[in-house]
Amino acid sequence: MAAAAAAHKEEVIGKLNVRVMRASNLVIADPLTKTSDPYVVLSYGSQKVKTSVQKKNMNPVWNEVLQLSVTNPTKPVKLEVFDEDKFTRDDSMGVAEFNVTDIYDAAKLDLNHVTDRAMIKTIYPVGVNYLGAESHVSWRDGKVVQDIILELAKVESGVIVLQLEWVHVVPGVTL
Repeated sequence: MAAAAAAHKEEVIGKLNVRVMRASNLVIADPLTKTSDPYVVLSYGSQKVKTSVQKKNMNPVWNEVLQLSVTNPTKPVKLEVFDEDKFTRDDSMGVAEFNVTDIYDAAKLDLNHVTDRAMIKTIYPVGVNYLGAESHVSWRDGKVVQDIILELAKVESGVIVLQLEWVHVVPGVTL
């Protein structure tokens, strides 16, 4: 039985620190107060992490770091913004996804010779991605980081600003 359980464990290839910076132009989820109480949920596989709730704020600033253990760089991270409600189910205020492939690929490179703030890769908002602007993977203070602006889907408006940071882990760590 223990061997079967171990077979389902996935090796962690790195950690992803996601700094949820801010959102802007979020939809009004509470028509009576003409505002919203937003928070962000990140989902990756079975992991779910969330920010604090920003009361009555259509342009919230969180500046909170959420960490995810990455097991498969081709699996996207799902992001959803919710409006906290006291007496009913929380309302969805939009969804988006982002890939970790670009930051993972950059983190595998030998970047010790690269100058600080050097841009490694640019990802453009084309096709089916949720990017609201160019996304840049760069080398900052000895770390691989990626700045992302995501446009929320399934709502009239809303933009989320994130900063990703790749953290190496020791081989053999499992989730």
